[in-house]
Amino acid sequence: MKITHALSLASVAAGLFLARPAHTQDARTVVLRFRKAGDTVAIRNAQITIDHTIDAGVTDSLGIVRIPDLEDGGHIVEAVARGYQAFFDKFTSGPGIAMPIDLEILAVVAAPKPKGEMTTLTLAGFNARRAKAQGKFFTLAQLKAADGRPLANLLRVNAGALIGTGPNGESFLAARGNATCYAAVIRDGLRVYPFANATPSDLDKIFTDDLTGVELYATTPAELKDAGSCGALVLWRR
Repeated sequence: MKITHALSLASVAAGLFLARPAHTQDARTVVLRFRKAGDTVAIRNAQITIDHTIDAGVTDSLGIVRIPDLEDGGHIVEAVARGYQAFFDKFTSGPGIAMPIDLEILAVVAAPKPKGEMTTLTLAGFNARRAKAQGKFFTLAQLKAADGRPLANLLRVNAGALIGTGPNGESFLAARGNATCYAAVIRDGLRVYPFANATPSDLDKIFTDDLTGVELYATTPAELKDAGSCGALVLWRR
């Protein structure tokens, strides 16, 4: 009976040994810390997903999230945080990997609001205005042929425009016969000068290969009410 019992226990032990996998994957708690790229600002309340399937919850006030029992090896992390770009990256966990693992997310940069006043001018109406022959027009083909020249040079040479000199050496479009009466400037339908405390556009810093159309008026068009009486320069960017 004792021999039989011993053999039975041995069989059970052998079965348990055989049932175990040849090797097991180690697992541990992984700590991730999220910060604003290029800064030390912690990203709070970011929704974190691991390997597309594991919902790791949200980051705390320190930008930290903990993932318990995560198997050692390579993983994919995704993060969604308000005010930040969508984030996708890889990290590795295992023995010898220092915690927390720091990750940086780029903030969404809001486009600056245009500083100017919208007009009724549109690029679609360029050819119709050109047909009225009330100003000097430069088409895309003409601008390409200008080979990247500064706009001040193009207007001076090809349109006989008066280019006044600003207080810091800028090149401003001026009314004929009055070098200090600066023309209104409209960019993509937005009147940027005159507007509030804005200064005229420096035409030495605007190049023909950045533009798709230019309209030059010696007399301010009726569409540009409240734009002064020193003429107007309408620019359409590529």
